[in-house]
This record gives sequence, structure tokens and C-alpha cells, in this order.
Amino acid sequence: MNNPAASPMPAALPGSGRSAGKAVSFAAELQSMLFSLGDARRPLHETAVLVEDVVHTQLINLLQQAAEVSQLRGARVISAEDLLFLMRKDKKKLRRLLRYMFLRDYKSKIIKGMDEDELLEEKLSGSGSAHKRQKIDQDFLSSIDQTGELLAVLEDEEVDEVKQERMERAERQTRIMDSAQYAEYCESRQLSFYKKASKFRDWLDCNSMEIKPSAVAMEIVAYLAYETVAQLVDLALLVRQDMMAKAGDPFGHAISAAFIQYQHSSESTAACGVETHSDAIQPCHIREALRRYSHRLGPLSPFTSAYRRNGMAFLAC
Repeated sequence: MNNPAASPMPAALPGSGRSAGKAVSFAAELQSMLFSLGDARRPLHETAVLVEDVVHTQLINLLQQAAEVSQLRGARVISAEDLLFLMRKDKKKLRRLLRYMFLRDYKSKIIKGMDEDELLEEKLSGSGSAHKRQKIDQDFLSSIDQTGELLAVLEDEEVDEVKQERMERAERQTRIMDSAQYAEYCESRQLSFYKKASKFRDWLDCNSMEIKPSAVAMEIVAYLAYETVAQLVDLALLVRQDMMAKAGDPFGHAISAAFIQYQHSSESTAACGVETHSDAIQPCHIREALRRYSHRLGPLSPFTSAYRRNGMAFLAC
């Protein structure tokens, strides 16, 4: 499975992802996404570029592993099942994905104009295409679940603490906005990779893949791309909070090398009369977040806790 000669996709290295054409970029969209997820109103372009590179590298590696799983079962395309298989170890993130798939099905029903009686009848009968994604999920998880724990995820109604924290942060963020700022915020919240499907496929250079992802698989990949951005923001905000000097903290001197570098660059920037954007997430916050996340997993952690390629742990699964 890890033999490069047998791999259906070329290996991707961090920082070298968009070799197929750098004209395709999500940096502008990512700046708006960063704002909607908790960053400053004007996120830094260099932070968005770094986040784009991280997300792109992770998705290419994810697709490579999904293609290997697909190849092992003799399939011609990367399907939703291949991605679910890769996510099966992290129950919380799997549950979050399954809820997203449920909402995608529900939205499709609303668009079709189905009323509540029709929805209930179709759910009871298990027929029709309105439950397409849910049926794929349930059938596949049933086929690989020997203990019942994966199917239990489908019925789990536990509150998602991560999503709850994001919603609380959004409420605090919007509390001080005026109407113009809130309108801009709402517009940013509507952005997603899936809504720019053609550009998203070009960004990932899907046409060059020997084993291409199906339409439903691309929905999942687009969702995982957004979740990766969201998790980067979650972690970067924690890093930024840690980097702030706290009065009376006896360990305040023990700050990371990343902050020292950021502090020096900020001082030199301010000396030149340029705004430092101190309230925005900095590239050093992203790098430190990735360092901490990889360190938390560590070389001695169970290898099934995350799928790793080229030393970078996946954030979204």
C-alpha cells in the first residue's frame, strides 16, 4: 500500500503542492473563511497563503491514500466508502461528517420540494434517492463494523463540543459588529470549497489522477477541506492566546521560538511605520499549531490514531 511504484497518484510534499498550476488559488476565499471562523476582520494574506498550502498538501495526501484503498478493492473511482474507511478510527470526526452528510441529504429534499409526509414515507420505505448519502454511509459502515461501535455513531446524539465552541465564539465575535460588519460576516460564512466545485477540482488537479474521486467523494473532500481550515483556526487561536504575555505569570519568560521570531518581525515592521495587524492570526501561530498537533500525536502514539504521510498528521480525520 505504501509502495510508491504501486501508488495511483504521485506523492505530494508539503510546500510543493500546487505544481500543476499556481494560477488556481483559494487565498482570497480563505481570507474570508478565516474571518468567519474567528480571525480578525482583515486576515493576513500571508496567513491565508500558508493555510492554503497546508490544506492543499493534506488533501492531496488524503486523496492518495483513498486512491490506494480504492485500488485494493479493485474500484475505478475514489468513492465515499474509501474516505469513510480512512476516518473510521476517529469517532468524533466521523460523527461530524455523518451529520454533514445527513444535512446534505436534507437540503436536497428541501430543494426538491418534498413535504414532511413524503420525507417520512421515503425514510420508512428506504427507497428513492433522497437518502442517497445516508444509505451509502450506513451500508458501508455495516459491512466493516464487527463490534457495533461504528453503527452506534449514526445514532449518537451527543453534543459536538468542538462545534459548540465554534458557535459560542461566533456569537462573541458578532456581538460587537454593526450592521455592515455583520452583513460581511454572514457573506463570509456562506463560503465553502464545495460551492466552487470546478475550481476546487482544478486546484486539486483531479484530471491528472489515474483514479478520480466520485461526485459524493468530492463533497466529502470539500467538507474536509473546510474542516481543516476550521481546525487550524481553532488551534491557532489557542496558540495566540498562549503567546500573549500574562501579568504575574512566573513562566511568562518561557515562550516559544516562534513567538520570539514573530515579536522581532513585528517590532521591525512597526519601526517602518507599517500596521502590524496584531489582532490577526499570524503565520507563526499556524506553524506553532501544526508543531503542537504533530507533537501531541508523536512518533510513539498509536499509529491508528491518525493517518500520516511525509511526517504531517491529518487534521480533519
